[in-house]
Amino acid sequence: MSQENVEVVRALLEAWNARDADRLSSLMDPEAEFRSQVEQRTYRGVAGFVQYRNDVAAVMEDFHTEEDRFLEVGSDRVLHLYRVVGRGAGSGVPVSRHNAILWELRNGKMFRGQVYLDQRKALEAAGVRE
Repeated sequence: MSQENVEVVRALLEAWNARDADRLSSLMDPEAEFRSQVEQRTYRGVAGFVQYRNDVAAVMEDFHTEEDRFLEVGSDRVLHLYRVVGRGAGSGVPVSRHNAILWELRNGKMFRGQVYLDQRKALEAAGVRE
């Protein structure tokens, strides 16, 4: 089941990047929540996840992830390690930062996501030693 969960997370990120709310809805548990340390906020449901995308776009232009790594951490969790790249909205200042998201799935759908600004802390939270 774990590799299937990795594929769900990959599809979720593709839908998020494409701003495809219908696809997000099919990949998310109705009670899903997403916690961002950057915005210091918890987003709930598909509408919340779409709002998170909008909040990021308000402060960063041309953002995307690079160096994506997906680690299976148990039967219902996936750790996404990545580098976010973009430019500050308005300022054009380059942004490059290594982050992580620990995803929890329920019944094959995204149930909870937690952003970590420190990949080591994310690895610890997931119980993984690098």
